[in-house]
Parts: sequence; structure tokens; C-alpha cells
Amino acid sequence: MKKLPTAFRSCSLSLALFSMLASITLTGPLAVGATKTLDLDRLYSLPWLIGTKPLAPAWSPDSQHVAFLWNDAGTNFYDVWMTDTTTRKAARVTALPQPETPLHPGTDIAKLEQIAAAETDTGVSEVSWAADGKHLLFVFHGSIYSVIPGSKPHKLNDLATQQSAIAPAPKGNQIAFLASGALYVAGISEGMKDVRVVYAPEAQGVEVEEFHWSHDGTQLAFIETDSHKVPLRGIPDYLGDETRLTLVKRPFPGESPEARRLGVVGTQGGSVHWLTLGGEPSDQYFTLAWSPDDKSLLIDKSDIYIKNRQLLVVPLSTGHAVSVTQESDNNNVTAEWWSDWAADGKGFYYVSDREYDYHLYYEPLTGGIPTQITNGKWAIFSVATSDDHRSIFYTSNQDALEERQVYTLRSGSRHATRITSAHGTHAPVISPDGRFIADIYSSDSEPPELYLQSTTAIGSAPLVATQITHSPLAEFRDYSWVAARYVQFPNTRDGTTLHARLTLPPHFDATKHYPAILGSVYSNTVHNQWGGRIYHPTWALDQFLAQQGYVLMNVDISGSSGYGKAFRQRIAQDYGGVDVEDLLSGTQYLIKTGYVDPARIGIWGSSYGGLLTTMSLLTKPGVYKVGVAGAPATSLFHAQTGEMRTMLAPQDHAQTYSKSSAFLKSGALQDHLLIIHGMRDDTVLFKDSITLVQRLILQGHDVDLVALPDAPHGWDTKGLAQTRFAFHKLVDYFDRYLK
Repeated sequence: MKKLPTAFRSCSLSLALFSMLASITLTGPLAVGATKTLDLDRLYSLPWLIGTKPLAPAWSPDSQHVAFLWNDAGTNFYDVWMTDTTTRKAARVTALPQPETPLHPGTDIAKLEQIAAAETDTGVSEVSWAADGKHLLFVFHGSIYSVIPGSKPHKLNDLATQQSAIAPAPKGNQIAFLASGALYVAGISEGMKDVRVVYAPEAQGVEVEEFHWSHDGTQLAFIETDSHKVPLRGIPDYLGDETRLTLVKRPFPGESPEARRLGVVGTQGGSVHWLTLGGEPSDQYFTLAWSPDDKSLLIDKSDIYIKNRQLLVVPLSTGHAVSVTQESDNNNVTAEWWSDWAADGKGFYYVSDREYDYHLYYEPLTGGIPTQITNGKWAIFSVATSDDHRSIFYTSNQDALEERQVYTLRSGSRHATRITSAHGTHAPVISPDGRFIADIYSSDSEPPELYLQSTTAIGSAPLVATQITHSPLAEFRDYSWVAARYVQFPNTRDGTTLHARLTLPPHFDATKHYPAILGSVYSNTVHNQWGGRIYHPTWALDQFLAQQGYVLMNVDISGSSGYGKAFRQRIAQDYGGVDVEDLLSGTQYLIKTGYVDPARIGIWGSSYGGLLTTMSLLTKPGVYKVGVAGAPATSLFHAQTGEMRTMLAPQDHAQTYSKSSAFLKSGALQDHLLIIHGMRDDTVLFKDSITLVQRLILQGHDVDLVALPDAPHGWDTKGLAQTRFAFHKLVDYFDRYLK
């Protein structure tokens, strides 16, 4: 893999040196011989130029094979593939029927709807290995199938309901799964139909949320959720012969959330052993782990506000929890926690930010002072162990704040070894024996691919990662792809160091004056990975805007991870406040470079990013000439209950909620605002955008609205025709006012 151009990290560089660095053309490794110009319609059409991202790698019990989901043709339809640690070649396991799409639909609505439906058919959604290491189990269109590689798959059962969360037993040919809120167990071998309900809640609105096998395969621990007290809200659906109201369970902050309780049941069903944990029904659960001898459960839980955390051990002989450690922090706003048993069952490991940031600790069951395993001014983002719990793996940004590298240490050791080398973001899945990782990797200049790598070196030979998938189309090489760089600067109000991802136009010239766009604005956007942010398809939009001559900036605003606990807690009870000041500081940084025209700066984001966009326009008038707010959370009173982690309850903090709600500040609008919102959105209600628009109309302000009739909250991910339409509106709006 090629390294990225060196990132410059200091805002104290002289302007001359800055200009010299900024004049470098940053293009990806595949830009040589580029012959085509990026086109927005092509970027958001199938097959994807960057191909299909491999997903869900799953190791066989013997640690020799990896199954994964992929498509080598660049479409959204996933099949089951596999590879092994010897040949390290990708082999297709299934070839499931895909929906047909008309080649030349023209303006025929029926054919266009057929194409839209095909684009959203993602095929296989889950894959796993059975304990025998021979059968692969997968979910296709809500049904569970079993297949031995090289043979045809067969459906495991004839249930008419949607099935999900497949989990093979650690021993024996059994599988557990969820269907219609109930917990099922079934046999795996071909021809077996012994499907049985292990636990089925009797009350409406109650269902099993998750479950975990005991090591001996005889018991299942599960979490049950009860939402019957959660309010129902109507989402109008205007498509169809008649307008109809779809009712969804959707609590607002301060209203009744889901209640939870934990139980244990045998794989043959029967009575449930309900655990006594104390606390409130609304408590949140982050870990449910069996002890090595299957006699106890380790439970990591907190209150709904995540201010008081408890790690509990529950002996199944009593069912009553014993608190083994507690943490309280009234300023806490994130719960990036992990915990698990040590190999001998006499203690446990857990991730805590009781010091600078999230780090790994060990604590014996007998109590005493916890042992801090890792430390430093960096953070741990994920942890996993080998099956014997003797090897611990974690990802962190300890060598570069914008990267996620993989490290390993033996249990009981404090000396970690870095095992990945390529600059970028690694998402590893550890083999059961701890000897390999299946790694989904990407960087600023390389789209996501699956790699296999050993975790231990042989002699002095370096660790080598083998690329398994080759996703981008050949056409990908016909374009020039711009790579980002990383900068830092102070918050102009209090001097806090901020980090940003900067994308410059091809053939950048620091003596010119460019229009600039902040966005898409959100937390945790400054990553060295393809597109900078997972789960958001703006890599193509960013590349297109850069080609059109825009300077793009993403700022890791307060609340983002990886910069210390104090930085995350800056956002406490202050949505639309300190985060907006961070964005303003990024804007001022751009202006000081001299190559950004201060009169031609825009901002855009979706969801929380829509909140940031509207609040930036309303509280910093004149700074941004134009803003595009997608599905903007303009009323914190209508947020989801999870936002109480940051904002607490509105009944006790109404003034704080009002301060963070853009619709109450509508009279301050001076600049150009475009709102894009899906009318089927039940996360951020379309009603909230209509309320803001109505207030702006009454106040005599100009505003533009793009309503997407078929879009949920992810308006930029549901149907490519819709995505192209919305992104064209966004680009046209910026061009109109910034060019």
C-alpha cells in the first residue's frame, strides 16, 4: 500500500511554507492517466465506481477460513464469499437470485420503481459458521439458510416471519435466532426441522432484543425490551391511492423509554430465570458475558443518562447481582465501554475513561485497586479477545489521531505490539485462536477492502497483509481522486486545539481565492478512511465538489472521540453552542490561509449536522452565505431519548433545550437556507422542518425546501434516483450563491 502525502499538523507554519505545501496536488494512487471528469449522476449510479464494500467477516471455528459478504460487480446485492489462510483467494459460495432491472426504462414509472426496488435489495444480511466448521449459515430476505461450500443452500425452516440475529451454538449443530420478538433454537444439519420457541414474550410490545450462548451450548442469556408504554406517533404516507398514517413507537426526551430486564433460559425452553440487578427499568446494558465456567454472568450497565456505570457479577445459583466496580461522572456524554472476563475467570478486563481517555483496565473479582493496562493521550475504540481470552486486541489512534491501527497484548502484559502498518483505518475481526485478523481497511486514497494478516511475525520477517477483495471497477482508474490532508488550529474563544480534514481542489493554487464548504458537518468526521466518515455516502459528493473548485473542511467538533474525555464533555448540555463555535473557528482558519474567499463560504450537514447548519446560520449571521440542512434536528424537544445523555431531561432543563432548538431562533435568519428532508423520517420528524419553514414564512424570511416523499431519515441512502435528485439540489444551491 502506498503512503499518503505527509500531513501537516501545525497552524503556526509561516504563510510562505503553508502556501508551498498547499500548492501540492493531492491525488490518489490511481490517478495516473486519468481521462474522465467526475459526474454526479455516474458517482451515484450502479455499479459503484469504488465497488461494493466487503462486510461481516466471520471466522470458522478452526481459524482457517473466513466467510464474508461481498459483490464483485459493484452493486448493492450481497452474496456469501469465503477465503482461507492458505490460498488467500476470494471464492464465491452463493449465487442467489437477484431482482431483474429493465435496461432502458425511459420515463416508464413502473420500470423506474422496479429499478429503485432492485437497488435497495441488499441480498444476504448475515453470515456465520456452525460449530462443525462445515456449514455456513446466512440470512437471505429474512429467512435462514444453511450451505456447505460447494453445494446448494437450503432453507433451515419454514417460518413465515422475518428472522435475524443468527448465532450458532459453541458446541453441537444448533442455532439460535430471533423472529417476531421471540427467541428460537433450531437444528442445522440438512433435513432437520426441529425448530422450537425457547422464549416468547406474551405481552404486546415486548420482545427479545439480544441473546448470548453459554460456552457449553445449554443455556441462553437474553435481554428483553418492553415498549408498551412508549408513545405512538403518526408518520403520514402520501404515496398510494389514499393518504395513510403509519404509527411508530417514538418517545421524546423525558417520555417513557423502553424498559429492559435480563433472563436465562435453557435451550429446550421452560421457565426463565430472571436476574435481580437493581436500578431502574430504563437502565442501559453494554455487556452480557458468560464466565468461563458458565456459572456467572458479567453485566456492564448504567442509568439512561450514562452518568452512573456499574459492572456486576451475577451467580446463576442466586440470580442476585454483586457490584464489582462502579463509576460516576455527572459530565459524561459517551459510553464507548467494553468489558469481558479474564481467561481464569478470577477477574475481568474493561474499558474506562476514568483518566485521560478510554483505556484498558484489569480488576480481580476480589476487589482492590484496578490495574491500568494502557495509558497515554490517545483512546481505545474497540477491543476483542481470542477465544481463550489470552490475547487481547484493540484499535486506537495512539500513533496518529486520525488513524485506527490494531495492537495486541497478552493477558497480564502491559506492552502492546502494533500489528497493522498501512496508514488509514482498520476494522479487524480476530480469529478464534488469535493468530489472524480479517481486516476491513480503507484510507483517504483507497476504498474499503478485506485483508488477511497474521498477528505474529515469523522470525524477523515483517507482518504482511494480503488483499482478498478487489472492489473498484476498472473505470475507477479513469478518474482523478483527491486525497485529504489534516490540520489543527485553536478554538478562537478558549484556545482548545481542534483537528480538521481538509480537501483541496485538483491543481490547487494557493494564490487564488476559492469558495469553501464546511461539511458535511458532524462529530467524528476527521478519519483517514475512504470518505472520512463511515455510514455516509458523501465520498462521491466531496470528490465532485473538490473537482468543481471548492475547498472542503470537516472539523472534529467538541464531543468527538479520540481527543480526551475533557474534549468530549465540552458538548454537555450545549448542542448548537460550543460545537458551532468549533465550526466557526474552522471557518476563521480557512479565511486566514488567504486562499478562501470569506464572502463565499457555505456549510451543510444532515441530522445532527442539520442542527449544526441551521444553528450556525441563525447564531452566526453573515459568516456563511449559504447553508444546506438535511433532516435537521431543529427541535431538541422532539429528539430521541438517547440525546438525554448529552442534554438530560427537558422537564428539568427546558431552557437548555430551548437554547439548542433552532426553530426558536428563526427570526435571526439572514443567509440562504435550503432544507432537504424525507417525509417518512421517524428519527427527525419532517414536521419539525415544516414548523421551521412556517415560522420563516411568517417572519418574512426566504427559505427553500426539498421534500422527499419516499425518504426515511437516511435520505441520501434510500434509492439512488432520490440521492441523485437531492445532491443535485444541494450542488446547484451552493453553485448559485458561492460561485
